[in-house]
Amino acid sequence: MIYKTREMPRVMIGQHALLKRLPSAHPKYEKVRMDFYNGKAGFGGEKEFDYHLREFVPCYPHAILHDLYLKYDQFYFQIDSLLITPSVIVLFEIKNIAGKLHIKQNPTQFIRESAAGERTVLRSPIEELERKKYFLRNWLAQRKVDIPIIDYVVFAYHNELNIENMEAHRIVFSYEVPNKLRALEMDTAILNERQVQHLAGELAKSHRVFDPLPMKQKYDLASEELMTGVTCQVCDRFSMQWRMRTWQCQTCGYKDPLCHLNTLTEWLCIEGGQVTNQQFRQFSRTSSRHTTKRLLTNEFTELHGKNRTSTYQLSSRLLSIPAKLSF
Repeated sequence: MIYKTREMPRVMIGQHALLKRLPSAHPKYEKVRMDFYNGKAGFGGEKEFDYHLREFVPCYPHAILHDLYLKYDQFYFQIDSLLITPSVIVLFEIKNIAGKLHIKQNPTQFIRESAAGERTVLRSPIEELERKKYFLRNWLAQRKVDIPIIDYVVFAYHNELNIENMEAHRIVFSYEVPNKLRALEMDTAILNERQVQHLAGELAKSHRVFDPLPMKQKYDLASEELMTGVTCQVCDRFSMQWRMRTWQCQTCGYKDPLCHLNTLTEWLCIEGGQVTNQQFRQFSRTSSRHTTKRLLTNEFTELHGKNRTSTYQLSSRLLSIPAKLSF
């Protein structure tokens, strides 16, 4: 049973919003674009893993949690996916890396070789897993849970691997995972069904949302460097104007009474969780203070203060509004 699903990372949502507002000639545009593409590839690899994991339907009690962000003591650690069984907990570190991989031990090295023969030394996912196992083991000990933990480095797609002096069974491809899990020996049941469910609930409840927003701080940008306006969801131009209680694109004619909510989402991602009437007028290129007040009065905002000192607190639920992930 899945106790926590995988959601699109907030950093990807924020980068996508920023790419819409940052001029393509800006010196930081390519950095943001590459960060977004790399994150998109990683998220795609994790979804590929999730797809294959659906084949694993054991007869014993189990729980699956995706994308956990936990805290032990003052340290945070992230787990791509976790499986709880009565006899063992399994951690998965999921990678989507293009090219040929050379994997060595003593010291542990992951070396990516491109089609052109160029080699790049990558951070070792084996060492990442050892760190996460250490913190998870201590997190469990605080709750008086003592159960073996095993781990797998999972490659989402079929890379060419050259493995030297290392336990190759710890490295698998996504499509191999269901068979690997079915082959696990369940000799001693440490947790019963109720305990499996309780532990899964504790993990889900302890999950903390990693929030990298706002993007303006992450990439050290000023508001003046960003493009303004309301984007048309059809032609992607900043050409929407408020006319007769709806937005209409001056380029393609598309109409949408609610597209300012996407603009509010972009403000939340780039500028932060508060906005004033004047700030949103400038950001959306809306001239009327009274029109802007009506636009800002919706289920995703909460008004604080009165008159010209008032601010609107934006709800994180705005991040759940679907957006086209282009670029």
